[in-house]
Amino acid sequence: MHDVLIVLGYSTDPDDSVVKARVAKAVELYQQSLAPQVIMSGCCSDKLDIRPATSEAAVMRDQAIDLGIPSSAILLEEESVDTLGNFYYCRQRYLEPCSWYNVGFVSTPWHSVRAAYLAGMVLGPDYEVTAYSSDHPRHWQDADIAESERYNQALLSQARQQLGKLTPGDLEAIAGHLGIAPRKR
Repeated sequence: MHDVLIVLGYSTDPDDSVVKARVAKAVELYQQSLAPQVIMSGCCSDKLDIRPATSEAAVMRDQAIDLGIPSSAILLEEESVDTLGNFYYCRQRYLEPCSWYNVGFVSTPWHSVRAAYLAGMVLGPDYEVTAYSSDHPRHWQDADIAESERYNQALLSQARQQLGKLTPGDLEAIAGHLGIAPRKR
């Protein structure tokens, strides 16, 4: 059992099949009693010029409630604009203050390897992290999946080059990479 599950954001579109697949997996894990709390993580894509009225986290929360997770079991992280930020802000806001060191996270299959690397860099050796992959989104063809796998492999290589010299768990260095001032603990 985990202290908490983190669901990584993807889109503010509630009809997006990737979002639905991630939330469905989180609901399945919650209903299996793998964690008493779920953090829905994400504001919006860093490619947007303005922040949307509803965050990725809020979209996922609404879906999870509709699928049976009680609202009291859901926490929101609504600042992050990428996967590195998902783990950074979750650690700052919830994991450290609540002493949650056994963490599961949910993403899509092609994203989970990169997300696991980023989780390890942000959380470091004090955390036990388990990745859970959702089903492939409905209506995705093999070509869509292959393209997403190639894209995420390229991003993983880039992340390893950019973060490889950092000490895993060094929040100050991660904050610097994100371009934000580290929070006082």
